[in-house]
Amino acid sequence: MGAKKIFSVDSRLCVGCKQCELVCSLTKTGTFNPHKARIRVTRNQVKGNYVPGICYHCKQPKCQQACPEDALKRDIETGAVVLNESLCSGCRACVVACPFGAVQVDPDGNILKCDLCGGDPTCVKYCSERPENSSPLMANPEGAKALQYVEPHQVTYTRRYAQL
Repeated sequence: MGAKKIFSVDSRLCVGCKQCELVCSLTKTGTFNPHKARIRVTRNQVKGNYVPGICYHCKQPKCQQACPEDALKRDIETGAVVLNESLCSGCRACVVACPFGAVQVDPDGNILKCDLCGGDPTCVKYCSERPENSSPLMANPEGAKALQYVEPHQVTYTRRYAQL
């Protein structure tokens, strides 16, 4: 099998609509509740832009290393670090260990961890495409999206730590 796809974000293209949060929660819980989403969009108060917080499915995931129940495993097909909820004790060690804040806790105390929707992330599908040069932060091509799930050579912008 070739290189795994990369889940990345270009926050310069995010308009803060939070549609990704809504479709994530709907896909995972059957409800439109952003507090139950595996992706979180926050506003950077200093720069004034929006930043989608995603799981990077790190090469050496600190969340997995921290889990005392061995409830986090890498999916061989997708490369995603996936939470086995039946093994999870809810101790939150993974939440504390994630350097990106990508592992969340919902209002009911459940651990929320992106699993890339089995290799077809719903949030990416519903991230709206931008008209050409519509970002005030960059020149962007027609159809550019803040969220990408593509082959490594197709990533147009990746945070320097996306492959950690």
